Amino acid sequence: MIETRIEGIDPLAKALLRMHALGQRPGPIWDAIGQYGESSTRLRFKNETGPDGQRWKASKRAQKTGGKTLQLKGHLLGSISYRANQSGAEWGTNKVYGAIHQFGGTINKLAFSSTLRLRTGKGGALLRQKDHANLAVFAKKSHKRAVGRRYTVGAHTITMPARPFLGVNAADGIEILHLAEAAVDLAARNQGGNP
Repeated sequence: MIETRIEGIDPLAKALLRMHALGQRPGPIWDAIGQYGESSTRLRFKNETGPDGQRWKASKRAQKTGGKTLQLKGHLLGSISYRANQSGAEWGTNKVYGAIHQFGGTINKLAFSSTLRLRTGKGGALLRQKDHANLAVFAKKSHKRAVGRRYTVGAHTITMPARPFLGVNAADGIEILHLAEAAVDLAARNQGGNP
């Protein structure tokens, strides 16, 4: 009888078991991918570019006063987050207005009227802003010298250009593949935990 014995296969078997376990519970891979997606999206805000590498059209506010487009108060950027589980990862925003910035579109505004309280001086003349002589100063309820001015804004539309910030481009796809390969490699070398 001929018998074949292979020595030293135990480390290979253990590595295969670790890779199998990672395949059964791939949450750590999805978590890494989610972290990458969030980070990549945040970088797009910094660079003001879409996933396709195209620069965003600068907002009127950014053109007029400087600063970055889509980042006046930082709420949209601050809302970018990810979540991951054993079956996948996703990242994005929970801000409703994120969609109009991502895809662009038209906003139809209805006509409205309101009253402004504006501060006045001792003689009854409107106080003006120091840096903008043609602009009045708003009055708080606590200001005793103030006048109410009624104004009406007619119905109008606002056209928002698309400024995509979410998406996966070719470079992202390569990085995500590298993350998955690294996780499998770590599992095979027992640097990512047990079995």
